[in-house]
Amino acid sequence: MFQSQDTSMKAIVWEGKPFEVALKKKAIPQITDPNDIVIRITTSAICGSDLHMYRGVFGSKTPPWILGHEGLGTIVGAGEGVKSLKVGDRVLAPGAIYCGYCENCYRGYLTYCLTFNPSTIFDFPGFGEDIGPNLGGAQVATAEYIRVPFADSSCLKLPSTTEHDLDYIILSDIFPTAWDAIDNTGFEAGDTVTIFGAGPVGLLSAYSAILRGASRVYVVDYVASRLEKAASIGAIPINFTKVDPVEKVLEREPRGVRRSVDCVGFECVNSKLEPEENLVLNNCIKVTEATGGIGLCGVYPPSPGRTAGTPLATDKQGEFPVLIGLFWFKGLSIRGGVAEIQRLQPMLQRLIESGKAKPSFVIDEILHSFEEVPPAYERFSSHKIGKPVIQLSV
Repeated sequence: MFQSQDTSMKAIVWEGKPFEVALKKKAIPQITDPNDIVIRITTSAICGSDLHMYRGVFGSKTPPWILGHEGLGTIVGAGEGVKSLKVGDRVLAPGAIYCGYCENCYRGYLTYCLTFNPSTIFDFPGFGEDIGPNLGGAQVATAEYIRVPFADSSCLKLPSTTEHDLDYIILSDIFPTAWDAIDNTGFEAGDTVTIFGAGPVGLLSAYSAILRGASRVYVVDYVASRLEKAASIGAIPINFTKVDPVEKVLEREPRGVRRSVDCVGFECVNSKLEPEENLVLNNCIKVTEATGGIGLCGVYPPSPGRTAGTPLATDKQGEFPVLIGLFWFKGLSIRGGVAEIQRLQPMLQRLIESGKAKPSFVIDEILHSFEEVPPAYERFSSHKIGKPVIQLSV
């Protein structure tokens, strides 16, 4: 069991105020099931999906809740049912919880575990009670401690050394999410690829395609620092505020690219930087060659409606016209959804530890305390920084 001399911890909390997060004291989570562990977080990160809540457009109905789902740390408590992990082990906190033995887990759909999520499609940490009713508000990562249910199956054990920790924190979510996005296109070595969006996941999607042997990768965005980073890994940058990205790609690829990925989602904007929710998905349809594939990596949630937890949401989020005729006529395929993060983590861990992959290239700001996190949200949301990580001295 876990016992701490302290009863409270620091945590980053969404309180329902758009463009604000707060540093609060919260109760330290405790073991409530024999299969639980408690982790003391040593490295955490802010994810682009956390910004949907920061902007007040997605999440649960009733705030407050602790934000975050990317973290790693040291086990400080373990239930008597935990067999493969022990106090003192370093582990990667899971983005989703799964049992490992239900029908969906056997089929490889770990994120959609039926044991842990009997009444919801999935439970995802850091999005509040409606999207994580079985989490008890504890399994989140921008806090000093977290509780992880089904720890044996859900956590990835890490080496005792810390040399790869910046890569491992990217392994906690966005590297496997990006790799999964490329999988969803039906990618094969030699394919041409267009990535819409050069945030951390978009950059890692381009990086994944390049690692896997793409012949050419185009990356579409408008933020100069992002496009520079895309060029630095060998991608071809396109600024959609200066040129039509579809026309630009088709100049180089008259039939279109074989694969495309939407790494933007429902908060996408047009060349005037005005909201246009269906733009990127329709651009994927336009730019992808006949019989090609589209990966839908950007978040497109059903509308939560305007609530205390989502004060700036609209009733029409996730509902928009799509070029289904062109999609059908071209014989395209499309696949999306929440990534199967844990299924990919062991393979990607081996790439990191062998030196074949270094996903930490997306990190451009390292914080050293939770006090620094609230202002970092503003810099991240306004594209002043690309990927903030919190490394704690513990």
